[in-house]
Amino acid sequence: MREYNGIKIDGDKVYLEDGKIRKDRIGVNFLGVATISRQLSSFDKSFTDEIIAIGSGMEMIQTVIGDISDAYTLLNQKINEKNPQNFINLCEIVLDTVDDYFKGFSKYNERMNYYYDNDNEEAKNNKISNLKGKSAAMCVERATLSQNLLKYLNINSIYKCSMINKNGQSECHSYNLVSYDDKYYIFDSSMPNLINDKPNPLICEIEKEDFDLISCPLNDAGISITVTHYNPYQNKECTVKYDDYRKKQIEVSPIENNVLKK
Repeated sequence: MREYNGIKIDGDKVYLEDGKIRKDRIGVNFLGVATISRQLSSFDKSFTDEIIAIGSGMEMIQTVIGDISDAYTLLNQKINEKNPQNFINLCEIVLDTVDDYFKGFSKYNERMNYYYDNDNEEAKNNKISNLKGKSAAMCVERATLSQNLLKYLNINSIYKCSMINKNGQSECHSYNLVSYDDKYYIFDSSMPNLINDKPNPLICEIEKEDFDLISCPLNDAGISITVTHYNPYQNKECTVKYDDYRKKQIEVSPIENNVLKK
């Protein structure tokens, strides 16, 4: 159970003053857009049947995670094969599992072919697991799967969906916020970092106070965190402002080689 400004939130359930419980979908909480303000921008549990929003604007596609049991099997296989020695190794394996499950990005332009509009009868079949092996999954699917894999490994993780500014362009983006051994990080499986010469979703370490602000599910708090790191998937340096448009703003350094040893 999380509480923000007197509002209690448990996963996707919002506890109202009249004693009723409202279930909100998980997605970008657009500032100042009242018609779609009933979305939670963060989620701190494993996904099961929660409604996840995909897209931007007023007409967001709704989906659920679906059956990802094959991803857990794949994760266990990789752990047995690679025998991770520390947190950084575990993060590499989670990223590798996400990549293998979805088979990369090469057909990302076909992504929306696997979803139906909300008013279509077939929308009830919208599932992130339908994109398994299709090479079309993007940030929402990858961060959702990462959330469940991290939770499976008993790593505290929060799924986050917000506006970002990437190299001067504004867009919606989904990523994760993780804490481990009393340290706090931005974890991005779609725009990873390069650590010890290997792709790794750990982008930067942040202070607990900033972790608490950026993980807020409501639209009346937050913090913009800017970090510049090398993205091995795009083979270029990226400057990303996570949770854009917030009053409080900070700039942090990326995690670099040989920083995480434990």
